[in-house]
Amino acid sequence: MNSVLTGFVSCNGELIPPQMATVSVLGSTLYGAFGVYESIQLWNGVVFHLDDHLQRLLASAAAIGLPLAGELVAHREWVNDLIHAEGSPPDATIRLFAVGPEADAPPRSFVWLEPLRPPTPQMVREGVGAVTYQSERALPTVKSLNTLVNTLARHAAQAAGEHEGLLVDAAGCVREGASSTFYAVQGGSLLIPPPEEILEGVTLQIVLSLAAQAAIPVHRVHLPLAARDGWDEAFLTSTSRHVLPLVRLDGAAIGSGAPGPVTGELGRRFEAYFEQVTGRGYGSAAE
Repeated sequence: MNSVLTGFVSCNGELIPPQMATVSVLGSTLYGAFGVYESIQLWNGVVFHLDDHLQRLLASAAAIGLPLAGELVAHREWVNDLIHAEGSPPDATIRLFAVGPEADAPPRSFVWLEPLRPPTPQMVREGVGAVTYQSERALPTVKSLNTLVNTLARHAAQAAGEHEGLLVDAAGCVREGASSTFYAVQGGSLLIPPPEEILEGVTLQIVLSLAAQAAIPVHRVHLPLAARDGWDEAFLTSTSRHVLPLVRLDGAAIGSGAPGPVTGELGRRFEAYFEQVTGRGYGSAAE
């Protein structure tokens, strides 16, 4: 478990010390990765799109036959109770892990806070780089605890000194990032892999809405790596990244090698919407 910001972890609504938030090495949770999770942003005291994240948690659990400890209403209460118990918690990432039943334990949902890791102003201004990693997730539409491929892609990026690893499937198409959604821009249109082949992120749904408002065409198509020379720009999205320009892939520039106009437009619209919902701009996160 990463460093915890708070003094409690919620387990099915019970507030316990972090050291008690454990699962057995003898059961199916660890060996079978039988669980699902969500990462949610707490900013300025506001939980950003909590119900959308919980709906996806429920959908992921249903897809793998995982019984949850409670319905959406109960999980919402557990998240809010944890935040309330901490008094005035800092801006953070809320982690929600739901694991299946073990021989000696019922289904459990753990909720805790981790430090927020936003992109720096320089990353947003200049863009970041990525490397490709040849593999794809099992059950790509499910946000499951089986994240080995994601971890290896992230390790490959770190070894290359880059920000993210992009998963490339057996057909040679870019699917998604190790912890992000990938978008290419070509001829002013937004290109995103088909919904059945990637995890449909909450941030992705917001971006699709913003693209419609800005009259930016969207196409759900395969993205062959061999066609990358035709991409004018690219970007990543995730809970903590928001809209982050991707300007380099495997050491070669994407488009001009600088953040493009479509990325910039969607980034500005996202930040305006985020500030409207939370009451404070995200730019102060990394300052």
